[in-house]
Amino acid sequence: MRNERYYYSMMQPEEKRVYRLIYDGLKAREEQIPVQTPFFPELVEEVYLRVLYDNPLFFHVNQTTIQMMGQPGFYVLLPQYLYSMAEIQAVTREIRQVVNRVGEKARTMLSNEFRLEKYLHDSVVKSVAYDYDSLKKKDCWNAHSIVGAFLEKRAVCEGIAKAFKLLCNEYEIKCIVVLGQADPDQHYTDDSYHAWNLVKIQGESYHVDPTWDNLFDRGIGHISYDYFNVTTEAILKDHLPIGTLPECTATRLNYFHATGSIVRSFNELALLIEKRIHTGKIMFQADDSQGEFQTSDELYQKTTMALDWIYQKLRLDRPCALAFNEAQKIGKIFFRS
Repeated sequence: MRNERYYYSMMQPEEKRVYRLIYDGLKAREEQIPVQTPFFPELVEEVYLRVLYDNPLFFHVNQTTIQMMGQPGFYVLLPQYLYSMAEIQAVTREIRQVVNRVGEKARTMLSNEFRLEKYLHDSVVKSVAYDYDSLKKKDCWNAHSIVGAFLEKRAVCEGIAKAFKLLCNEYEIKCIVVLGQADPDQHYTDDSYHAWNLVKIQGESYHVDPTWDNLFDRGIGHISYDYFNVTTEAILKDHLPIGTLPECTATRLNYFHATGSIVRSFNELALLIEKRIHTGKIMFQADDSQGEFQTSDELYQKTTMALDWIYQKLRLDRPCALAFNEAQKIGKIFFRS
């Protein structure tokens, strides 16, 4: 399978040497990986984690615990392996089958990276449920890896992000796993650690969070695009990345920009609703640059007013539900049959 090792590419020479020692040791399933380096243990652990973020196929390694002994100058890493060599080969074949099934349609989109990326995003969001049970239990290792995402169809954010990276890399979209924290109210604590992705398509970098795009709003499960190809400025409204990452400033391939779903005024919102009223759902993002939609209350009020106006104009009586992402100023209208 194709793979991009972004974190390795950004390392200094000594970090790369330590990375290669760890990579080779994990690949060979060595029970003890000696690492001779002047680094402090925290930096050795950081390199170890970057190896795992760069290489989703290291699913056979416990992703949640790093065991190490030694002192600056010489360390011995003690990885915990979850599968035998024979099991690794069997599981890898199963994962390849999943990737190939996705590829049956993905290969028809290679000429359009936006459509391809959206399809890969949707395939992960639709098929992987968030594994809340693993947050309450110990030893739920698969939830943090592509085994949980691809084979068990349940994973936490880390496993989901690694699955999306593997799919993107397989179809030659640059993609990395980002570690940080996330909270709708920016109340970051030890319980708000989170993983998502950063992609580079058509020469532009964007943040993507497939975990937070799997939503259940107002009793309605759906694929969301709140965090599909967003800027650094947008992601920082409710995410806090750790480490240095490419700056994301482009908006051209953001979902709402690319689909003409940005509204800057009440009139634009009403026009969008009228145009899409006969679809199953309407999603839009409000741009407050022209003085409207300054608050969450205003966004809600103008959405209900525009919806009422279009209902009266078209003489409709169609049940619906509203949902809002206040941090990102995104509104959603779900029409019930």
